[in-house]
Amino acid sequence: MKNILTIILLAFAATVSAQQTIRLTGEKSGQDTQVEVTNVNVVKASGKTIVTMDFILDQLDVPSNRYRAFTPIIRTANGAQEQRLKTLIVSGRRQNIVFERDGIDDLYAKNCENIRRQNGEPQQYAYTDAVESQPWHSGAKLYVESDLCGCGDKMKNEDTFITDLLPPDPWELVDLINKEPNPDKPMRELHGSAFITFVVDRWEMKPDYMDNRRELRKITDTLDIMVADKNITVNTIKIHGWASPESPYNHNHLLATNRAKSLTEWLRQNYQLPASAFAPAEATPENWIGLKEAVDNMSTDLLPHKADIATIVNGLLDKDSLTIARTADKTEASIRSRYPQEYQYLLREIYPGLRRSDYEITFNIRQFNTIEECLDIYRTKPYQLSKHELWRVAQTMQPFSDEYNRVMQTTLLYYPDDEVVNLNLANVALAQHDLLKAETLLEHAGNSAEADNARAVVAIVQQRYNDARRLLDAAEAKQLDVSRNRQAIATLAQ
Repeated sequence: MKNILTIILLAFAATVSAQQTIRLTGEKSGQDTQVEVTNVNVVKASGKTIVTMDFILDQLDVPSNRYRAFTPIIRTANGAQEQRLKTLIVSGRRQNIVFERDGIDDLYAKNCENIRRQNGEPQQYAYTDAVESQPWHSGAKLYVESDLCGCGDKMKNEDTFITDLLPPDPWELVDLINKEPNPDKPMRELHGSAFITFVVDRWEMKPDYMDNRRELRKITDTLDIMVADKNITVNTIKIHGWASPESPYNHNHLLATNRAKSLTEWLRQNYQLPASAFAPAEATPENWIGLKEAVDNMSTDLLPHKADIATIVNGLLDKDSLTIARTADKTEASIRSRYPQEYQYLLREIYPGLRRSDYEITFNIRQFNTIEECLDIYRTKPYQLSKHELWRVAQTMQPFSDEYNRVMQTTLLYYPDDEVVNLNLANVALAQHDLLKAETLLEHAGNSAEADNARAVVAIVQQRYNDARRLLDAAEAKQLDVSRNRQAIATLAQ
């Protein structure tokens, strides 16, 4: 008699710790034969789709010379693709002997587990199998094919729906598109400040005076490295001197200008660089900008009239440079006369730090033309690589592997404001399912088609499909192929 298969669902789930029961009932000689399937669990891990379930055989009767076969099958909803898992064969006593002697039927022999049924006794089999995950597994369904006649005739087998597999995973469907950085290697700049001490009212450079050796090393240590490196060419060294506001403005102008010239000349004498490398020295006679910053950062415990002093300083800085030159002495005298105690504190604690020499060094690092050069420099001096050269290094690695991700993170370290660099690292964050980091990076990624696509991926994962479509429209208008992400929306939104 043809087997009649009845399904009873007690619970539904397709994720970890799910529980459902399905009864497979076949009629034979007027008696029902039942197998209960429980604790169904389908998960994805380490590139595998793992299926586990318990077969409860307590009410399964298997004649001594027959067997029953149960084969889980993963199948797409439209039936276009399927994957057979390991078959559970439950054999009677004599059939089990035949299997041991002659081997299992060819239909199941390649992938099966055979157990002998102890009729009339409680019996359970904990089933597990793992197969390589396929993209089509997401959204597919799990069936059990039942061969209850024990004859190996597939035409007589019947399928029972068990559960849907894990719902479509948006991360497996979306397409992350990087953008190649600009290949230009622009000139670089390095900025710093040295607090060189000069004898009062003098501007002769004295390297051994006070802490000057230590302060000079801020400049010379950098220049020593650059000059010794064959990959680096120093273009310009520019010194900008600042004086503090005490003393007449014109006198401070003379001091600041000549002290900047003196430091420039000292560097010229100590480094064999072309004369063009030493830019004309510049100076700001009085460092009111630095005073403003210092006052703003002080507490009222130290500066009780902080707000009043700040108003006076801001009032001067709001003027044009000619007016500042004419009124600076009067402004400084106003602070000194109105707030004498606080002025003395500023003179003692703040003014010395306003007397500084800013330096700017511009330099070029040569192009590294071969990928072998780029890889070698990456291992030793990655800061010398342009963002495009770092991109070339990354292309030698598996996309989104640990080493690839490190290159992208390194690129951001040296080029934090570059839109393309922020975009490509945002894609790394998305590959790691880190939405928060990706969204932060995308704030600095500009409005390229690739950036629109990355923002669309964020929207897709967050199920904001209308926003995603709008962003994909924008990317497509900029000639980017976004068909895969449109298909992802179609799959997820149905």
